[in-house]
Formats: sequence, structure tokens, C-alpha cells
Amino acid sequence: MKKEKSGIDIIGSSTLLNLRTIIVIVSAITTLSVVHNTILMQVSLLLFSIFLLLIIQPSRHRFNRLMHRMKMILRVVLTLMIFQILFRHGGETIWQFGIIKITSLGINYGVSSSLRLMLIVLIAGLLLDIPYYDYILAFRSWKIPYEISFLVASVIHFIPIFHKQFIISREALNLRGIEISKSPLLKRFKIYSALVFPVIARAISEVKYRSISLELRAFRLYPERTFIYQAKLKWYDIVVQFFVCIVFVMIVLIV
Repeated sequence: MKKEKSGIDIIGSSTLLNLRTIIVIVSAITTLSVVHNTILMQVSLLLFSIFLLLIIQPSRHRFNRLMHRMKMILRVVLTLMIFQILFRHGGETIWQFGIIKITSLGINYGVSSSLRLMLIVLIAGLLLDIPYYDYILAFRSWKIPYEISFLVASVIHFIPIFHKQFIISREALNLRGIEISKSPLLKRFKIYSALVFPVIARAISEVKYRSISLELRAFRLYPERTFIYQAKLKWYDIVVQFFVCIVFVMIVLIV
């Protein structure tokens, strides 16, 4: 932390790169993932996203969380890929047995869609790990109205809270001898259905108390707000943003 001459404490972003730089990179990655639906492009963007996750906040804890997320979605990704390969037909037939047919279009679409899903989960994990206040500072720097900034930042902040409450409820069932992972598929679906409603109710209750707190603090009473913290762009943030924009335009126009 450093102090300006005015006496106001100024701190930078909690990550290596400024959040505005991260948002620019994430926007470019997700746009390219949708525009260019090829396996090579999806693999390249996925590898770059993993590299981005590891360098922004390098730590063993982040690496373990990354591996845990990959394991969680791996089963869903493989299931999606198998269904896409088996039921999407077109292009050259590679293998056929009765009504089961695997084509080049099915393989290409199945693999690329699965990689895109993994990419979205990784990018979402990156954005959700960033503190709530960094979003307020980033949106303020872009001159976005405070009401919109607060709304977007609150939604992003609300998702980890929802996930944490869901984990607490699941652990409570485990302590009672109900192991979800060892239950049959139909029973597992019923258990998750029973868990969702209490978690949503607790989350809505927390939102209610937060709205009361905002009213007590006279939210939106004054058109201008002051901030004790600032997140200014450093020289390498400007270089990275410029480089990402140039590469993005080149890929869109050339590829």
C-alpha cells in the first residue's frame, strides 16, 4: 500500500494484472471461442486460459483449485462430447455400426463444444476469484454508472456465496450418513433437488438483509461517490491491452 500526497490511501489490484486488463483478455478469448469453432482454436484458447489463471495469482492453492474444477467438469464434458459425436451427423463417415454412425462433423463439433465448455468454466472461475471491490473500481474507471457497477459486482459476488452455502448443506447431509456420491442416480437427483430450495431461500434472505443495509446507508442519495481506493493501470497493463486488441483484430480478419 502506498499513500498519495493528499493523504488518501491508494492500492492496486489484488491480482498481478489490473481487472480491466483481465476483462479485456477474457472478452477477447470468449469472442474468439464463439467466432472460430475449430478444435485448434479451442485448444489454443484453453491452454492460454490455463496459463492466464496460473500467472495472475500464482500459488499452490490456485493450482489445486484449478485441478479440482477440471475434475468436476470432466465427466460432464466427456458426456457432452460422446452425445455430440453419436447424434450429430454430417461430413465423411468414419465408423458405422447399425444405426450408430460417427462422422467427421460429429467429432469436430463434439470435441470443439466440449473444449469450449471447459474454457467457459475456467474463465468463470477466474472472474469469480477476483474480489468484489475490484469490480467496483474497474467499472468506475470506465465511467459506468455506479448503480450498474454495483448490480454486476453483486451478482458476481453472489455466485460464490451460493456455492459455499450449497457445499455446507451437502456436508451436513454427509454428517448424517447420506453420501451423495455413492447414491443411485435417481436418488442423487432427488437429493440435489431437495438441497437447492433451502440454499436459494437462504441466499434470498441474505439479499434481503443486504438491501436493508443499503437503504440504511442512503444508497443512491448522492449522484457522486468517493472511493478511498483506486486501481490505476500500470504500464504493462496498457501494453497487454494494446497487444490483445491487435492480436484479436488480426485473428478475426485473417483466420
